Amino acid sequence: MPWPRVTSRLLALLAVLVPLAYYPLAAWLAVGVISSSTAEAAATRRAAAASTAEAKSSYAGKWLLEGITFGYYEGASLADADYDQAVAFATEAGRRVTRLGWSLAGLTAAFIAFAAFARRGRARWRYAVRHATAASLVLFAVGVTATAVSLVAYRDVPVMGQVIFKYESKGIAEAIGRLFDSGNLVLGGLVLLFSIVIPLVKAGLLLAASTTSRPWHDTAVRGIHAFGKWSMADVFVVAVLLAIFALGSDETTDAHAGPGLFFFAGYCLLSITAAAALERAERRPPLPALLDWRIWRAADGSREQEAALVAEEGDLVRVLTRGGRRGRLRTAALSKADRAYLEARREAAAEPLFEPED
Repeated sequence: MPWPRVTSRLLALLAVLVPLAYYPLAAWLAVGVISSSTAEAAATRRAAAASTAEAKSSYAGKWLLEGITFGYYEGASLADADYDQAVAFATEAGRRVTRLGWSLAGLTAAFIAFAAFARRGRARWRYAVRHATAASLVLFAVGVTATAVSLVAYRDVPVMGQVIFKYESKGIAEAIGRLFDSGNLVLGGLVLLFSIVIPLVKAGLLLAASTTSRPWHDTAVRGIHAFGKWSMADVFVVAVLLAIFALGSDETTDAHAGPGLFFFAGYCLLSITAAAALERAERRPPLPALLDWRIWRAADGSREQEAALVAEEGDLVRVLTRGGRRGRLRTAALSKADRAYLEARREAAAEPLFEPED
């Protein structure tokens, strides 16, 4: 078997097997990032609660009582152990988030690189759009549910040392829920629309455009073009979160970007990549200038289509529409005028180009 054919069959097999391996593994890593991020936030919140002014005042009393009782009362020791355990748990959860997050990012980057070259021709771009969109939804799930921003407000107090006044850790979904719970329906609705609804609608249209055939494909493409004015709304959400992150750090506050923010930004990049690949897939090559355009009609008169003849293959006729679509028509299903046209072309093609010399 020729080597190019072997390579083509191998790529076709990998184009099926690689997604089957990527999506379960990516989903497992995504769940790990989300759960570890939640655990880190909970442990950090517990450690921060032990560093408030009230907790430190209570700890001072426990320490004094433990000293008076010569260790019989262990309230201060237990508080120290609980604090150390919370810090250790938060540190380990943070390392796990970093490890799983980089694994998911690297795996997704490798998968997208594979998807860009796994197919050839026009199918290559549809394949890339389909899997770039599906992979972006994995990152989107992490970006919405994992911690996006953490903020700590603290101050150095004489005798007590560093006292934490407030610790907040929120993801996008949690922030939306709190906005609704606090009665900010308009603001919560806008954040919900721009950060969740619009990205999901855009992903649905991209998947429909890359997986369906006409007329559903054309409808999805028109929807994407009509939706173009909102195409940067999710990027705007990331910009707002980054602004909050930048403005939240000063001498008495410390703001940290969580994995949710980075994965939501990754979703935005993949979504833009998928849209660009779809635009590339929809490009049509320029039509030749010397095509013989005609109206082709079905034998029963039920349908007609303007197109130009490209080639004849047995009982099939290959045609090209002005929109760049290629199609095949069965000769037996064409009208008498179309069959007469084809017969006339065959006779013209059979005639010699030059008359023989006498």
